[in-house]
Amino acid sequence: MPEKIRSRPSSANREQRQIQRRSSLNTDPIIFTSNSVTSTNGKIYSGIDLRTPKEKLEDLEKEILESTDKSTPEQYLNQVVLAQIYTNLEYGDISVENARAYLNLSEFYFNRNKIFLPQAKFHALNARQILEQLKIKPSNDNLIENLLAYDIYLMLIKCSLNAKREMKTTKNKHILSIDKTHINHDIKLLELYLEKLKESTNKNDYDQMNMKYLFLKYDTIVNNTKEFVKSIEIIIEQIIDYIEKYFTHDQIKRKIDLYLRCGLYFINYEDKIQDGLRYYKKAIELAEQVEKTQPSNAHKYQLAKTILERNIAKLRVDHLTDDMEKEFQRAIQLYTQPTNEITKNVLKVIDELAIFYTKMGKYQDALNILCESLPNKIRLFGEFSEEVIQTESHIGAIYLREGECLNAAEHLQACLDLQEFVYGTNDSRTSQTRNSVELLKKDPMVSRTFFARTHDGKRQDRPAFRTTNKVSHDKQDLQLFQTVTKKPPTSSKI
Repeated sequence: MPEKIRSRPSSANREQRQIQRRSSLNTDPIIFTSNSVTSTNGKIYSGIDLRTPKEKLEDLEKEILESTDKSTPEQYLNQVVLAQIYTNLEYGDISVENARAYLNLSEFYFNRNKIFLPQAKFHALNARQILEQLKIKPSNDNLIENLLAYDIYLMLIKCSLNAKREMKTTKNKHILSIDKTHINHDIKLLELYLEKLKESTNKNDYDQMNMKYLFLKYDTIVNNTKEFVKSIEIIIEQIIDYIEKYFTHDQIKRKIDLYLRCGLYFINYEDKIQDGLRYYKKAIELAEQVEKTQPSNAHKYQLAKTILERNIAKLRVDHLTDDMEKEFQRAIQLYTQPTNEITKNVLKVIDELAIFYTKMGKYQDALNILCESLPNKIRLFGEFSEEVIQTESHIGAIYLREGECLNAAEHLQACLDLQEFVYGTNDSRTSQTRNSVELLKKDPMVSRTFFARTHDGKRQDRPAFRTTNKVSHDKQDLQLFQTVTKKPPTSSKI
């Protein structure tokens, strides 16, 4: 006879774990009190949530609306995840509602932090996969599907653009692995759905959607400088119209930021440099206007930033003018005027002014301001910061060009020590500085006066120099020398 399957006797803890598993989808936590829990023969019974997934979803949506301003990001994430689970249970995997739930998850991660960009793209791709499985196409009749497709492709493009922007600064392998090759394809699909929505939505709603599209299209163009896009000027005019129509609080600031980005984009092309400088001029005129009518520290900083960015653009294209030095000094004055203190913004202006002096051949002026700014950079940025390393390198390079090898050795050696600690010994920047230091070591005076001392100022043993010893021409001495330097025979390998 077959043996009976023996069941393991249930314990109180095991029963409690089973109850918690069965009630895991319940939004209300189970509180084990004398009213809700009864115990009989070692078994624990609890109330069961008999609501349908649709009812749970409706209650959860009400809870989200009521606690929007009160809930923490973690609590809101839990609510959005539960909403997606309930939506999946109620409407199925392949449904418009489930795609919208995935899109809500994507928007949460996108608005949270840039480190959550891979999660945002992942959920947006899930929503697009559902869209493709439902075989939704641009249509004049399906308003809900068109809106869903518009939002999905908008989120996909935003994730790809942000990932492309972070490529230069981040080392996060998950962000670097995000696909960025389908931006133009997604924009074309977005335009098709937007065209259908124009006929089925009111004017105000369409303007909001078209404005988001234009901002996204503009970001796509300015982030790709391989070829000039002629339609950008039309897009700029349309964006300006929308800013004047829908933004009253920060209208001037938005225009200034737009003009600055336009100028930065145009100066990448030789035949468009003057157009780029014209946009910078518009930004400065707006910043000066708002500073005169509404003087404040924020507007002073805005004007200083605008002046600085135009001068940086001029330095980049070697469009040097005599009034640039006064403009740099004005930016420094605007940054220091509120508090009369040296800030990080002031040090940034000083670095650009030093580059201007270097390009104009005023090396002593560049050395003066760089050496004066070095203690403040150590205080504000830290001794091992990128700013201190760049300053030491710049000072050393100017001294080396001027032939002051001793001063160059001092700053380049300090730069090398910092680079080896921060970047590592095999970094290309470290290697370049090391080559310059090795070149200076060949100077006997520099080697005796600087490299023969330790960091404490005490002398070390003098570095060994290659010297040519006198060679004896006696026959016996020559035979002895050949015997000593002769290599032993190498045994053949079997």
